[in-house]
Amino acid sequence: MPTPYRLTPTTPGDEAWLDALRRAAYRDLFDATWGGWDEERHRQHLAKSLGLGNIRAIEIDGARVGMLQVFEHADSVKISEIQVDPRHQGRGIGTQVILDVVARAHAQGKKVVLATGLRNARALALYRRLGFDVVAETETHHHLECRPEP
Repeated sequence: MPTPYRLTPTTPGDEAWLDALRRAAYRDLFDATWGGWDEERHRQHLAKSLGLGNIRAIEIDGARVGMLQVFEHADSVKISEIQVDPRHQGRGIGTQVILDVVARAHAQGKKVVLATGLRNARALALYRRLGFDVVAETETHHHLECRPEP
């Protein structure tokens, strides 16, 4: 049975929480990609994400366990960020959130797009298992999409 969760808007007062979540969620990826933590890169990515807005906290039983940043476009829905606190990973939370985004998008006839780091093998395996296909690669990322059935 899926884990019941709730998405709640974040506010500028949540910046410290979002910073701590990003540090926890991306620590291993930074180590694998750049050989260690890169504070400047972290600050730049966090600032960009905050600047784009539309960030929702993922809550379970009133506790924040992650975040989701999604943008609607005419023909697609972009998952810009999804982070689950490592203490809550492996429980199907991220899977359920992604499946719900995909279901809503596909009901509207839209594809879902996202990107993940080349060295984020765990995320890539998850996205592939959920029906995403790699459509492009850059020096740092796999770009994936999940199209609705015709």
